[in-house]
Amino acid sequence: MDTRKDIQWAFLYFIITILLGLSLRVSYIADVFFNIRHVTHSHSHIGLLGWIYTILSSLICQYFLRETDRKPYFILFLCTQFCILGMLFSFPFGGYFLYSIIFSSFFIICTYWFSIFFLKRSKKYNFIRFSISKSVDVENDKPLSLKFVHWGIYFLILSSIGIWLLPVAIVKAGKGSDWYNSALYFFLHFQYNGWFLAVLFGLLVGEIEHKSLLNSKRLKGALYNFVIGTIGSVTLSWVGFFNEPILYIIGNISGFLLLASIFELYRAYMQLEKPAFLMQMFLLLCMLKTIFMFLGSFPWIAEVVLPNREFVISYLHFTFLGVIGFGVLHFLEKNLHIHFPYWSLSLYTTAFVGSEILIAYKGIAILCGLFVPDNYYLLLVVFSSLFFIAVGYWCYIIFRKVRNKSIEKDN
Repeated sequence: MDTRKDIQWAFLYFIITILLGLSLRVSYIADVFFNIRHVTHSHSHIGLLGWIYTILSSLICQYFLRETDRKPYFILFLCTQFCILGMLFSFPFGGYFLYSIIFSSFFIICTYWFSIFFLKRSKKYNFIRFSISKSVDVENDKPLSLKFVHWGIYFLILSSIGIWLLPVAIVKAGKGSDWYNSALYFFLHFQYNGWFLAVLFGLLVGEIEHKSLLNSKRLKGALYNFVIGTIGSVTLSWVGFFNEPILYIIGNISGFLLLASIFELYRAYMQLEKPAFLMQMFLLLCMLKTIFMFLGSFPWIAEVVLPNREFVISYLHFTFLGVIGFGVLHFLEKNLHIHFPYWSLSLYTTAFVGSEILIAYKGIAILCGLFVPDNYYLLLVVFSSLFFIAVGYWCYIIFRKVRNKSIEKDN
């Protein structure tokens, strides 16, 4: 199934997300004409639901569906993009109000539509594993890679419960209440710890299965640990609102299971003939992220970190720009043969590391009463500009490559 043109939409949302983030950085050093809170909502929605949702759904359709599924998927894709564009042109002007809520709600319905579509059609996926000797071994059972992705779809559906509970929480306890934030964090947890990572792990296991250097059945434990750990670690999203010991205990056990899962995947991947740099970065960053999560399951750490806004922002950016970003870039190179020049990857990595250090340092400075440089926000603008240059060039590559592919087909 050819989804190259869909990748263009994803990267368009990526560069818009970077621009919105850059504008928010600029707002700290100059007068701006926009409402900062409204643009913040736009930045988060287009980043999560535009860039990441579009790229991940396109990647799994490319990998697990047939070309004959393209036509019905195209109708679904257009409806989804209509919702995303609706959010893009409503949130900056009114934040959460009638129109942005309508588009957001219809987007959730589109994710249900996509979930049913993918689960139904991917069952027909005929998995063929190529051994080193190039002989073919047909597996009758559903491959482990597809099981990971299916769990990603289940987590995508599960996450939406948090969105539907938001109005209930507003009526019962008020906007901004602990119950409201708990529902919101429920949604976010099963998005970036469930749906996002399950898909990327599924594609990773698919790469291992294709190489056939180890039996994927040995990785079943990684799947079980990941699923149980992801479900249980939702409690870590609630410890800041409900100081119950049982939440920490469940979170501690779940964090350990997630660490075990990622370590097993990392060990399996490193047995490949030529482990790719981008995937090694993804797995190492994912390991660090899970360690941070595991540390958050200890009360004396959670009580310090969770109230600190800079630490929370640093963690979220670490997840989206680091873990998810490097994982996506790897599979675009691997599955769609899109080459990202070394200089652009270096620029992106510099921007990522530099901005993470700055944001985390400010969190430490607030905690310990340390000095924050006067040019702090100017430095953030500089690093955000590096993001824009790198991602902007990738957009140029994506649009040029897809256009050239279309010309080749026409000829």
